[in-house]
Amino acid sequence: MKKILHFLIALFLCTSAICRSVEAKINIFEKPRYIPALSVYDDANNAYQLKDFHSDLVIALLWSKTCGPCLSDLRRLGAFVTQTREEGIEVILISPEKEWRTVADKRAFLRRLNAANMVSLNDKNSRFKDGMGVGVTPTAILVNRSGEEVGHITGSVEWDNPKVIKYMKNLRKKILKQLDERETADKQH
Repeated sequence: MKKILHFLIALFLCTSAICRSVEAKINIFEKPRYIPALSVYDDANNAYQLKDFHSDLVIALLWSKTCGPCLSDLRRLGAFVTQTREEGIEVILISPEKEWRTVADKRAFLRRLNAANMVSLNDKNSRFKDGMGVGVTPTAILVNRSGEEVGHITGSVEWDNPKVIKYMKNLRKKILKQLDERETADKQH
């Protein structure tokens, strides 16, 4: 019995260490990339594409209710949204449609995680996730106001960390500067 207990404690510690050692990997592109015309759906079955959101920086978080790191991200996103909404940063949540029995079920789940203040969309048959080449959740797709992908983050993020908030605000400024430079260059040609 003692050996089993020691084994379970060791397994728990190892698993916890592995979970903590998985860090988010951020990839910001040198130049924005075209996003395929892939749709996600609101609870009334209206279709949207990422280009339909026109905030300076859109963070489209692909997540699943069975993914522990995703749930951690959702708990932290409420504070992030509160501190960045007025800065032109918008967070949208995209989850597999098949996970939800009803709209009320999904809304209650998001309320429990303090994530009810974000746009929540559904990915039908994982078409969006697969079309974007996303293999794991959570993954955040970063989109500029022109509807182009400027980068992505794979893995869990401490969204409520002041350093992360500052980084995303600075990234927004960098993205706006790139767009302004591109628009100026286009006008000159």
